[in-house]
Amino acid sequence: MRRLKAPQRREQLIEVATRIFAKWGYSAATTAEIADAAGVTEPILYRHFASKQDMFVAITRAMSEQTLRGCRELTERCSSSTEKIRTIARRFPDHIRACQDAYQVIHGALATSRDRRVLAVIKEHYSEIERFFCKIITDGQKSGEFSKDLDPNVPAWQLINISIGYAMIALNLHQFDHFSVEAAIEFILRGLKK
Repeated sequence: MRRLKAPQRREQLIEVATRIFAKWGYSAATTAEIADAAGVTEPILYRHFASKQDMFVAITRAMSEQTLRGCRELTERCSSSTEKIRTIARRFPDHIRACQDAYQVIHGALATSRDRRVLAVIKEHYSEIERFFCKIITDGQKSGEFSKDLDPNVPAWQLINISIGYAMIALNLHQFDHFSVEAAIEFILRGLKK
């Protein structure tokens, strides 16, 4: 076993935990399985994470940071709120495929976990996404692209719900991956107009 520095070991453990949680589900996976798959002992695992919950929190927060960073990078050169939403929609299927294990972990736990801390970090994740989309929509309202009469939270959650639904179907039922995220987004954008 190669000796890694603490930050590299932590990153390795997050990657391995993501794969194990994606394969078995958060509730069914054990720290012993994660340690074994990482080639370490459980005491070494516990030096980096106090619990299985802590690993889940780390995975979810890393996914949130990666998703938001990617969305910001994609949209930084867009000239309108409409263009920002369309750009994110075009790239979303690729993002889901690139991060499929992390999304399997988050969505699996969302559907099955009753662990308060797990649900709290999932709520934190979606609250950050909500704020991101609300800002785009509010900016679109200020520029006159979108109706000022709308509560920005409503279309923000429509976008989030389409994303969750698409991710769950595309990752688990490939025969239905012909669904167009872009067409769904166009439907929402029509509703945002004056």
